[in-house]
Amino acid sequence: MSENLLSVGIDVGTTSTQLVVSRLQVENRASGFAVPELVITNREILYRSPVHFTPLLEGKLVDGEKLRRIVEEEYQKSGISREKVDTGAVIVTGETSRRENARTVLEALSEYAGDFVVTTAGPDLESVLAAKGAGAVAYSRDTGKTVLHMDIGGGTSNLALIRDGEILRTGCLNVGGRLVKFKEKGEITYLSPVLSGISPWKTGEIPGKQQREALAQTLAAALEMAAGRRAVTPLLTQLLTEEAVQSWVPPEEPVVVSFSGGVADCIREDVPPLLFGDLGPELGRAIGESSLCRGDYILGAETIRATVIGAGCHTTQ
Repeated sequence: MSENLLSVGIDVGTTSTQLVVSRLQVENRASGFAVPELVITNREILYRSPVHFTPLLEGKLVDGEKLRRIVEEEYQKSGISREKVDTGAVIVTGETSRRENARTVLEALSEYAGDFVVTTAGPDLESVLAAKGAGAVAYSRDTGKTVLHMDIGGGTSNLALIRDGEILRTGCLNVGGRLVKFKEKGEITYLSPVLSGISPWKTGEIPGKQQREALAQTLAAALEMAAGRRAVTPLLTQLLTEEAVQSWVPPEEPVVVSFSGGVADCIREDVPPLLFGDLGPELGRAIGESSLCRGDYILGAETIRATVIGAGCHTTQ
């Protein structure tokens, strides 16, 4: 016996905020005398919101009022009312996943999140959601190939090693497109503390094109190390996030590298530098020219929306 549920996923990330509406077909595969075993057997995406910049106040704190207005407008555009929504999840991810932000998001979206999961997605959960939402888990299950999925966002890159459709381990690096933010003419307005000792820049400086490309190549090199495509140096340890539960061990076996996240859209496309006011286009280009994109690699079925789709569907499971 199966039933349909209307699910909403909301991802409030370092760079972007998105909303996805899905229709999930849920089936109970247990016998009549056993504990219910509910499985999502089909998923149909009904609405994808535009990608909004996450509204932030000073100190990376989410602007709750602006966030509420974004979600309210997207509900209206999708043509659904909150009374019709059966389930869903609001996930606070990346550098915005702080306890005070989770509380702000919950308060701002309380009228929309009655039966929702509202949580900060630590790097391990975010890695799982992105790998499932991008289709990397299904790809590994269907092909029998071992996959290393990399979800490369604004502040972090979430890693998931997948064999035969099962996630073996997860990890996270402080590698992302918005570790540096620029004004239109290239003046630095923000420099993440995680780049201390890696980048000599300071706020207010205007690095040249070659300097930006050199930093992007350094960050891409850390991803190569994580994938076992380059000899490990202290750079990898320096960029590992402290919040990850598991220490990352590069795979020894051959893997298909899979990509999602906003930076993934810049791997194959020639995106102008500074278009988004960050290092994303250069980082995407550096990844595309690295060993990560030699041999077997794939872009996720979903890239920038991988985590929000994972939030709306797989947290329901």
